[in-house]
Formats: sequence, structure tokens, C-alpha cells
Amino acid sequence: MVGRTQVFFTFILLFFGVFPTLQVSPAQDLAGERRLRYLLFQLDNDLFTGSDQNYTSGVRVAYLQQISPETMNAFQAFLKNLGKEADDTVGVFFSQKVQPSKTEYDWGVGLTQLMFTPEDHELLFAPPGKRPYAGWLGLEFSVHAKNEKALVSMLLSVGTTGKASIAEESQEYVHTHISGSPIFQGWDSQVPQEITINLHFDSKVNLGKTSAGGIDFDGYWEWGATLGNFRTDAFTGLLFRGGWNLPIQYMTPRIQLGSYSHELFVGDRTNTGAWSIFGLAGGRGTAVAHDITLDGPWFRDFDGAVGSKPLVAEAIIGFGARYQRFTVTYARTFRTNEFGGQEGGHQFGSVQASLGW
Repeated sequence: MVGRTQVFFTFILLFFGVFPTLQVSPAQDLAGERRLRYLLFQLDNDLFTGSDQNYTSGVRVAYLQQISPETMNAFQAFLKNLGKEADDTVGVFFSQKVQPSKTEYDWGVGLTQLMFTPEDHELLFAPPGKRPYAGWLGLEFSVHAKNEKALVSMLLSVGTTGKASIAEESQEYVHTHISGSPIFQGWDSQVPQEITINLHFDSKVNLGKTSAGGIDFDGYWEWGATLGNFRTDAFTGLLFRGGWNLPIQYMTPRIQLGSYSHELFVGDRTNTGAWSIFGLAGGRGTAVAHDITLDGPWFRDFDGAVGSKPLVAEAIIGFGARYQRFTVTYARTFRTNEFGGQEGGHQFGSVQASLGW
């Protein structure tokens, strides 16, 4: 227990220790409204949909702010260069040439915990063919390059599975003091501890904005890939919004490593009016090569692996509201089976709150 507590506080100190390094350049100070910082909180949980199994909970706290290439440190520049091939492109995976003066950058840091359980909370081991117990605790460091047409994000996540993820303690506290749900007994059989290192690439292409009858509509096409021992996959998807005074900051509102809710594209730089009300809908398809929570770790033996399905599809629908610079959204994700023994897919709800200043 002492070791897990030390790991947890190490992550906390690293996360908050990054804030002093997020310096704002003088040009950003002069920009005023054009340079927003964002503080983000996200919660995924299947209790919103009446279940308690599979991907059962996720929590993320993140911070983003504008940064100029001249003020990037070596690590930030490294992430930036992973997504760029030359000074006049947004990214190696985005062929549209743009003027360098129209490309802007964000730097972000996030702290995320994910947890996964089988359906039966009383068994000490997940039944054969059922999802094993798994937890993950990780830090995320990202650089985002954007113009009026696209956003390209490069993110490095470093984390751990196993007891050091503190998933068991987190779930037990919430079930005991908040939700009153049963205590799951099989955490001793969870995916064993392994340090994970992942690179995440994400590209969002602006589909434009239109209006009809006083209602605004916009959206983006998204694709990307993840490489590492936590997950290795490739994905593509779409997200559309419709509403009154659409806020300039948005994203698929569930926890999605590699993406954050912030001002995605250069162009519409200010929100219109104090209030926004909107709905959202989208879909995503993912080709999965490895998922440590299902396939087990790369470098340690694990008898409870069930094998991930190579293709997973999901649909999302939700709504949100904004007042001034505070935005809150709720969405529900419908996901197809992720492993062979799963029946009927899975649903979970997501709450996201962001504050920009």
C-alpha cells in the first residue's frame, strides 16, 4: 500500500510540477481574447447507463495553453517535430500547405486514471473469457498545431497498470462513500504492473460551419493512431454539433487519450453571446492491434488475457451548454464488443467540464 501511495503522489507532484514550466510569451499576453488557457475535467462511468462492468470508470484532469515555437522547451519541440515535416506544414499527415504565421500551438498536460472490471463483483478471478480486472494511471504531455483547416496533436503518455494504478482503492472509495455500489472482490487478479509508454497521433479536419433558421452547425473528421505497450491502434471518426451560439471549444466529450477539449481551429476566435446550447452526435471505428487491458502486458505473463477484437465501432450522442467561458457536456457512448466473450457491447456516460481564460 505504501508503494502505491508513493506512486500516486509522484504522479500528482509531476502533474502540478509542470504548471510552472507553462510560461506565456509576451506576444500571448498582448493577444488577450485570442489566447485562451483551458482547465478540463472529464468523468466516464457506466453507472450513468445502469451497469458496472467492462470499461467502468475514467477520470481525467488536464491543463492546456497557447505556446509559441520560440518559447518551447526541448521536450515540447520534440513532440512538435514528430508531427511536422517542414515549417510551412501543419503536419506530416496533413498535406494542406499553410503560412507559418497562421499556424498556432497549444501545449498540454493531463493526469488520467482508467479502470476495467468483469460483470460479477463477487468472484476472486474474472471467469474465463470475461474481461479481466485492469487499472491504468498515467501522465500525458501533448503539443497541438492548428490552423483554420485542421488540428494535429502529438501526445506522449507514460503510465502504469497493476496495483500502482490505485484503481482498486479508487473504486472502493467511490462505491463505499458515493455510489453505494457493491465492492468488487477480484482486484488481486488484475493485469499485473507494467510501465507503459505510448505515442498518440490525432488529426482533426474542420468540416466548416453553416447556419439555418438561427441554428448553427459544424463538425470535424478525425483520424489517428496510437503506438505503444498500453494500446496500439488506428481510428477514424466524425463529430457533428448543432445548436445556438456554438462555443468555439469542443471535442468528443469522453476521455480520449490524444485529444482535449479546447479551441480546435484558428478562425472563429470569440464566443458569441454569454450562453450556448447545443447537441452533438458522431461515430468512430477503431482497428486494434493491442490492448493491455485485454491482451495483457508485453513483458510479463498474464493468464487472464482474453484477446481484443480487431475492429470496434462506436456511436456517441449528447448535449451541452456554455455560460461565458465555462462549458459542460454530457454524452453517451455505445460501443460494440471489444473481446470475444463479451455479449451485447457496452455503454457508458461521460461528463465534461472546461473553463477557459
